[in-house]
Amino acid sequence: MSLADRVKQKRIELGLTQTEAAERAGIRQQSWQSIEDGKTLKPRNIVGIGKALNCDPSWLMNGGAFMSTSEI
Repeated sequence: MSLADRVKQKRIELGLTQTEAAERAGIRQQSWQSIEDGKTLKPRNIVGIGKALNCDPSWLMNGGAFMSTSEI
């Protein structure tokens, strides 16, 4: 599973649109779409994206065992 897949999966699990998720992360919707499309492989705002999705940014980047932000 790629970064794009993990980001999209968590966003859908939380019931967020791309626009809502991007607002939570403090980025533009177009930037979020670029990540989900696989065009952005190393987003510089991965910490904000992790917070928006309530998960560990390193899990988003690398996969492995899922950790929510409350477990970090």
